[in-house]
Amino acid sequence: PRGAESLVTRMLHTLTLDARPTPELVRRVRELYQRRVSDVRFLIPVLAGLHKNEIITALPQLIKQQQPVVREVLSRLLTVQQGGKATSVSSPLSATELLMTLHSIEDKDDMKPVIRAVGFCFEKKTYFSQEQLAIVLQQLAEQSPLPTLLMRTVMQSLTLYPRLVSFVMGILSRLITKQVWKHPKIWQGFVKCCSMTKPQSFQVLVQLPPSQLENAFKISEDLRESLREYISTQPANQLGNISRPILNAIGMKKTSKKTKKSTSEEDGSKTAEKTKEKKKDRRESVGGESKPFGDLAVVAARARRASSKTDSA
Repeated sequence: PRGAESLVTRMLHTLTLDARPTPELVRRVRELYQRRVSDVRFLIPVLAGLHKNEIITALPQLIKQQQPVVREVLSRLLTVQQGGKATSVSSPLSATELLMTLHSIEDKDDMKPVIRAVGFCFEKKTYFSQEQLAIVLQQLAEQSPLPTLLMRTVMQSLTLYPRLVSFVMGILSRLITKQVWKHPKIWQGFVKCCSMTKPQSFQVLVQLPPSQLENAFKISEDLRESLREYISTQPANQLGNISRPILNAIGMKKTSKKTKKSTSEEDGSKTAEKTKEKKKDRRESVGGESKPFGDLAVVAARARRASSKTDSA
């Protein structure tokens, strides 16, 4: 009868509390929802029995419900109660598909429901391993247009699994090729993520066009100084891989190879000249000291010859 919707809903919750909904129950609920009951909450008890496309269609409305309701929805999609114990079973949506579906919900007026729903998923670490999140991030980064919550999810993933940092650097590099700065909200998150992951992110920052790098420095003022200090500690030959406009944006000067070569030759020439002068001084010094001794030797020889003549006489 009409007006019994609340009673029917409570009965459905009771029937599905400790067991997966039967196909017959799912069919009856689906018919009631389509013909008489327009409240999406009526579907919650039988979510685990619905088709994937039905869940995807209902999810935008479901996550706008009160927080306890949203938590129940997501919990039912990730687990079912069997014998009073939570056990993982085959779900219409896998954990990664659920997260991907949530990111596909774009509401320009209010993204808070989606943010809260994604946040709840991250609380369920058991169902979102490091490998699963890597798959999600990879797929999200390849979407066009990019999901609004992409960078928020990237940073949440890093907080949950810090070892993802190398993988995330690849994601950031990929986003540069997709001109991430053309999406203001995602660009803000990109820069924030770079600040969060320095010094690993420095290799990503130098891939940006100079004007975008300057803009990144305006968004996160500490990045310029940190990047400058880091590059200054690197071997000189590494600077050759960084373009002059990028170094100018950072506030560093690039020494050209020609200048380095000229300086090296000049230093070598000066060293050779100094060495030559030292040798010359040494020869002159030796010559100046030996000359008097040479003269004395001549005098002594003459004296001996004179002495010999005198003796002969």
